[in-house]
Amino acid sequence: MPWSFWASYLLKLGVAGALLAALYAVAHVLRRMRFFARPANRKIRVIETAVLSPHAAIYLLRVGQRCFLVGTAGADIATLAELAPAELQLPETRR
Repeated sequence: MPWSFWASYLLKLGVAGALLAALYAVAHVLRRMRFFARPANRKIRVIETAVLSPHAAIYLLRVGQRCFLVGTAGADIATLAELAPAELQLPETRR
């Protein structure tokens, strides 16, 4: 094969690699700038998670001024308890 074929092939490979590196760099910068971060005024917050098994977990959720203990197992979700934020010593949410 002629030399120009390999030179063209390596040039295209280099351009593709440079494009991938540039995309990675842009995604990294945006992530550090928290461009993809969720807004601070979310209504539902996950306070804590406890994984019990690969298919079961318990979540402590805060919805406004109310707290819930929610359990999941497979495709099932159940409210286990409603807790007072004062019992948990959680900081007040900003409005």
